Amino acid sequence: MRKRYFLLSILFDIMAVSLIPANLLLINFNFPELVCAIASLMVIVFSVLFLVKDRSKKTAKAIVNVLALFTVVVSIFGSYCNPYWNSISFRKDVNYYSKSYNYQISSDEAKEDLKYAMKYLRKLHPALYKGVPDDISRQYEIVKKRIEQWDEISVNELAKETESIFSILKDGHTFVTGNYEDRKIMKYYHKWIYEGYEITAVNGISIDELLKQMSGYYSFEATSWEYELLSDDIVTEAGIDYLGFDIDDGVEYTLTSADGRTRIETCYLNDFLPWDEYAEFNDIDNAKTSERSFVNYEIDTEKDIAILRLDQCKYNDEYVSCVRRMFEEIKDKGIGNVAVDLRYNGGGSSLVANEFIRYLDVDSYKVGSMGWRLGFIYLKIGSGISKNEKYKDLLFSGNLYLLTSARTFSSAMMFAQFVKDNNLGTIIGEAPGNDPNGYGEIAVFKLPNSQLYMQISTKRFYRADKECTDDLVYPDIECKSELAMEKLYKLLNEK
Repeated sequence: MRKRYFLLSILFDIMAVSLIPANLLLINFNFPELVCAIASLMVIVFSVLFLVKDRSKKTAKAIVNVLALFTVVVSIFGSYCNPYWNSISFRKDVNYYSKSYNYQISSDEAKEDLKYAMKYLRKLHPALYKGVPDDISRQYEIVKKRIEQWDEISVNELAKETESIFSILKDGHTFVTGNYEDRKIMKYYHKWIYEGYEITAVNGISIDELLKQMSGYYSFEATSWEYELLSDDIVTEAGIDYLGFDIDDGVEYTLTSADGRTRIETCYLNDFLPWDEYAEFNDIDNAKTSERSFVNYEIDTEKDIAILRLDQCKYNDEYVSCVRRMFEEIKDKGIGNVAVDLRYNGGGSSLVANEFIRYLDVDSYKVGSMGWRLGFIYLKIGSGISKNEKYKDLLFSGNLYLLTSARTFSSAMMFAQFVKDNNLGTIIGEAPGNDPNGYGEIAVFKLPNSQLYMQISTKRFYRADKECTDDLVYPDIECKSELAMEKLYKLLNEK
């Protein structure tokens, strides 16, 4: 009997602890944190039963006590303090797509999704660590009451209603959006851009006015980032619906060229195409686009410059190897200038910046600090200084340039921040799209009924240069991002 209770106690220890990796990695359905609390209670019950039945073996009692304590701590912290509990961040074979933008769900299903979104916003976001701010609580109640008045709501409408809550945080990393598999793009958009036109109004409403109208339905820190989000929506079928336009009536686009010429084009539902058809219509080489690596470099010996193009902040062997090959070639050819093109980089891992800086002759550099929200725990992390583990055989002492745009975001912004705040080089282009004193390190979820994509920040970051009061990482040489490369070469020619 004693042996049975001993084995049952150990078995429940293993089962309780196994719930954590199973939830994070293996199981593609969600279960509440309470499951771990119940499992912990069962561990305690069987441990007590064993201790009551066994009055002799002190070693066995010690083992059961230690394992039970360990299991309870891991179970509680692994669920209630785990930012990735029920997250799809690390799960495999996940279908990331939402239901179609115009798919109707019931009011009860919408309320369940809204409640789910608020639960994890409360649990994870650093701004809600000490409680839900009044403005967010008020908007949540407004949205909930509005949903209760409807019999049904479309997935797109639910995304918009939920975003009206999340956007209050002014955090570009925290949002709810539709990730639609059947995403359709306005087929003439590529042609208009090629002809030198930009969209300046939709259905007679200027882009500036649309930005004002929609500011409560997008999560952003910089208005330039809101513009990027809006620019995507005005040329997609789901985006037009999100903006409140009836695509069945036709969408009127006002186009303006650089020299001031304007024209109006009206597009209808059949003018919006899936990506493959859009690429074929505009003669875009899909295979070439998909095969293109996120990182590569070229060296212009005549202009004495190496240019690293980095479209994602992926810290992996491919990146490490590419950067090393570039600096080996720089050393062999005696190149005096290096540029990193971050204009189309939406972020990833900040380790790409740390890896790059290892080729620069600095002993240490400012990186800022952070706070990490772990459920009911808030950890303050970092001294603000990073020791540089230099590659002494390939140190570069020439001129460094970074090209940035409003689409330079998250870890790509952090790359620019490290360069700017440590006076490591010159930044050319536009200010990156988020605040260096902002949020990040996301946990990713899907709302249960609409399958809307949701991500929530778990960390608060503080700028590397504590004395700087700028709200963004402003470039040293400001220009439109598409002119940044031209500006760079002009600068080189002036030397």
